[in-house]
Amino acid sequence: MAQQEEVKKHLDQLEEQVVQLRKLLIYPAVNPRHSDQAWNDLMSASEEISRQWKGMSAVEEVRDQREK
Repeated sequence: MAQQEEVKKHLDQLEEQVVQLRKLLIYPAVNPRHSDQAWNDLMSASEEISRQWKGMSAVEEVRDQREK
């Protein structure tokens, strides 16, 4: 159960970050530098999230779900 809560918390955080990135990518589309910066921010956030993640990997999570 604790791992499921960790996964849910992680997914909630990712969802919020995706919402913020969508705002950065979609609305300032007239300025390509904003899109480039948003992409760079996404890559940085992704690396940071991966470094801090303590739960099972995405591959393990999918494997676990398939076994159920």
